[in-house]
Amino acid sequence: MNSKAIGVIVAFTALTTALNLIKIPVPYLINFSYTLGDIALVIAFLLFGPKPGIAVAFLSTIITMIILPGPAGLFGPPYYFVGILTMLLGLYIAGKFTERRIELQVGARTVILLTALAILTRTLIMLPLDYTVFGALVSLSSGLSMSYSYSIVIAAMPGIIIYNISVPLYVVPSSYYIAKRLSKSLKIQNMLWLHPETLPVTQSLPNERSI
Repeated sequence: MNSKAIGVIVAFTALTTALNLIKIPVPYLINFSYTLGDIALVIAFLLFGPKPGIAVAFLSTIITMIILPGPAGLFGPPYYFVGILTMLLGLYIAGKFTERRIELQVGARTVILLTALAILTRTLIMLPLDYTVFGALVSLSSGLSMSYSYSIVIAAMPGIIIYNISVPLYVVPSSYYIAKRLSKSLKIQNMLWLHPETLPVTQSLPNERSI
């Protein structure tokens, strides 16, 4: 890994960690919040690829675990990291999909595809995880029986599903348009392999259409 890549990872890790300290409470779920750090690390993923993006998510998680004391620091950041990975998986699949279907590389269509797949992967993967993990946590923290604890989680599942859907809905479009502008101003060549016009001339594709 060259010094430029390390610098990018360090800069975006610091930005993501700082923005994650700004929490917007979710009105329909207790102890849940929206964070702006998600946008920063998705921008890194879009601009520089999966490895730097995942590195930023991982390092910001480690730093947050160090900053937050007690059980909140031990459980919250790692679970947040898992949720981010499920969303990045959708972006990765979308990137591979558009790589093979250039006609989808029109701004609005690309954003819709990225957002839809991020919602799909996050929701489908997090649904069983949320049910299993939160049920166990409710039982451990409250002393209630497992069956009663899981019944509480089931009652809260509609809100949890809405939360998992709403995160990609605000993160992905915002990150995409910010990353798109940054890629043009900084002349970055590989914005998630989505855009043929950002490739070097020797790799350009015929019949390119601007976004």
